[in-house]
Amino acid sequence: MKKIALLTIGFLLSTVFFVSCKQDLGDLNRATTIENIVGKWHVVRYEGDVNSEYQVEITENTGVDNGIIIHNFYNNGADAQATVKDMEITLPSQKLGTYTIKASGIISQDFQHIDWTITVDGEQVTATFTPGTVAKRLAK
Repeated sequence: MKKIALLTIGFLLSTVFFVSCKQDLGDLNRATTIENIVGKWHVVRYEGDVNSEYQVEITENTGVDNGIIIHNFYNNGADAQATVKDMEITLPSQKLGTYTIKASGIISQDFQHIDWTITVDGEQVTATFTPGTVAKRLAK
């Protein structure tokens, strides 16, 4: 009977240990995601039959938990504030130059593209970011 009680206690302690480690890994994964997307990106924005190409730069926003800044987000020189959670980026509604923009992006598992759905003054467009030549990448 004592053996069963000891095994049960050992199992419970192991479960608590692994669950607490999972939270630590979650924090590590968020940091790694931001590290993997910081840098320059080539953008192709799709608006109906017209495609626009330009560059953006993503930097970490150290003043905001899981925050990033996307410089030149809509190719007008304005800086967009966004947050990263897991492999998703949320850009809440904000004024960028003369446009009101909100967007959401999905980061690919290999960090080689970010697919965006963007709402600009009520109209929806899409865009794809691919790594620029100086982007820092942990994943190859």
